[in-house]
Amino acid sequence: MGRKLVHIILLTALVAVSSLALADDDPPGRVGRISSAEGQVTVEADGEEASGSLVNWPVASGTRITAARGSRLEFRIGSAAIRMDGDSSLEVEALDDDSLRLRLNYGTASVRLRSGEMLGDFELTTPQARVTLLEPGLVRVDTERQPDTSTVSVLLGVASVDGGGTALTLRAGKRAVVQGDQVSTGQAQRDRFDEWVMARDQRDENSQSLRYLTADVTGYEELDQHGSWRDSDEYGPLWSPRSVPLGWAPYRDGRWTWLDPWGWTWVDDAPWGYAPSHYGRWVMLDTRWYWAPGRFTSRPVWAPALVGWVGGSNWSVAFANRHNGPGVGWYPLTPRDRFVPYYRVSAEHERRLGWHHQNSVRWKPQREVRREGVTVLPRDQFDARRTVNVNKAPRISLAPNDARNVPISTAPLPLTRMTPGAVTPGRVIETRRERGDGFVRQPRNSISQPFAQPPAAAPQQQAQQPQQQFTAPAAPIVTPRPQTADRNGDDERRARMVREREQNDDRERREGGQRWNRQSIQAQQPQPQPQPQHPFAQPAQAAPQPAAQFRQRDDGAEQRMREQRERVQREQREQREQREAPVFRAPPQQAQPQPQPQPQAQPAPRPQMQAPQPPQQRDDNSGRRYRNDKDERGKMRE
Repeated sequence: MGRKLVHIILLTALVAVSSLALADDDPPGRVGRISSAEGQVTVEADGEEASGSLVNWPVASGTRITAARGSRLEFRIGSAAIRMDGDSSLEVEALDDDSLRLRLNYGTASVRLRSGEMLGDFELTTPQARVTLLEPGLVRVDTERQPDTSTVSVLLGVASVDGGGTALTLRAGKRAVVQGDQVSTGQAQRDRFDEWVMARDQRDENSQSLRYLTADVTGYEELDQHGSWRDSDEYGPLWSPRSVPLGWAPYRDGRWTWLDPWGWTWVDDAPWGYAPSHYGRWVMLDTRWYWAPGRFTSRPVWAPALVGWVGGSNWSVAFANRHNGPGVGWYPLTPRDRFVPYYRVSAEHERRLGWHHQNSVRWKPQREVRREGVTVLPRDQFDARRTVNVNKAPRISLAPNDARNVPISTAPLPLTRMTPGAVTPGRVIETRRERGDGFVRQPRNSISQPFAQPPAAAPQQQAQQPQQQFTAPAAPIVTPRPQTADRNGDDERRARMVREREQNDDRERREGGQRWNRQSIQAQQPQPQPQPQHPFAQPAQAAPQPAAQFRQRDDGAEQRMREQRERVQREQREQREQREAPVFRAPPQQAQPQPQPQPQAQPAPRPQMQAPQPPQQRDDNSGRRYRNDKDERGKMRE
């Protein structure tokens, strides 16, 4: 009894420790969005640069944002807004459930915090100072506008500044200048950038969406301008966009981008598309789509895309611009659907991703909504791309009857999205030819590479150097390696094999050249020689043009070399005839003989097709006898 109790206690402790460890590995529950970008702005994350429109692009830990001169940018995290002026560079050092740490490398940044819950999370550092907010407000920071100088201006609220060996508190209307060990204070000043910041803040005043949402839902400020709200007894508050194209469905107009650690993340093209794409669910009522955010009992958890996946390699779809091929599709989840993360999360994190609405109304019967919102793309669109533009891809929208039996799948994994250490040892890297439709077919778990065409410079080298009649071995075909994967030992071993093969080829060419140079006197002045007769050659058919590099000279060379040369010529000719017979085999009447320095004398006359006398003697003996008798009678009369 005592031993069983000990086992139960140990098992309970092990489960508790495992749960805590898994919870520590949960991805962040907060991710920002770029809400405005004017001019030339660059966003980098994980060594990759964002492409296309930057609106609704996710901002996470490790994101670096650079605004060129004359540009401006704004990104939001819940109710917090961070704005940058031109000629500025800012890095998001940490963005998770517990912290928001920013570093301004140079330039100007303005930070607006509306919620007191984020005060303990926020911190902004420069090369000279550290800035925090003691109460909700608005602070502006300039750094490196003057060498080794940072200026902190408080426009609303109270801020704390640590720098130059001094810690001081600034209230609204004050500023502090930190230069080395010197710290000075004065009155805050405003310019056109501050006016732009205040105009952006006025858009958030008196937001109607905050009646149905919490301010922690990133992107809520766009909903009032682009849609309307209504209440439902079954789903709670519902929001619908005012203007959408015919046949529109959620998650149909935008891009998929790979974002670590979540994987495929949806970037919507609509300015209002961030919040409805990463929180809540979608439902169709009266042939109209509505976003159902549900009721939030705690801070909402961000999701890369609340969709279900269908299709896979065993599901073939006919696309408009290509043949049938494997397809992968997705559909918006409804409040009845459970979101299954395709990334690692704990049970508590997954529970917070669920949809919740406190009511006593039972679910009403409803048709399967996913049949109305399935969007399908070719499977290989996700194989070798970091960003998949759905609007430019050959997509289709399934009809309700067609989507009824679509197999449920998981999110696709890109085959070439591998870190240098993630390639499995021994994985085969294969090369596949393209079929002319823009898509490269390849097996699973392989890395795609472009097909390397074999070089065709050997015939030109032979024509430029007629004195060397030996056949040089074909140059080795080296397949270019992809730039995205580092295979360490495999690359070194492959490079060593290529070098050894090239050295062997050079040694064989040198040995062959030394043997043939012994006959160089006759080779320098080539004389017309009859072509050797081979048992497989046709007398009336000229040698194909590509075989000019195998011309032979019957100049009394060693018998062994001549036999070897003839054997190589015969094998290569047979291979060419089997592989490309229609291209190299010309009709006998159109074949042109090889040009010779002097006319070639025939050793013995041969019957010709146009000779008049032999056919008459063979085919018309009676006519010949009649003409002979007539000639004899004419002679007798004379």
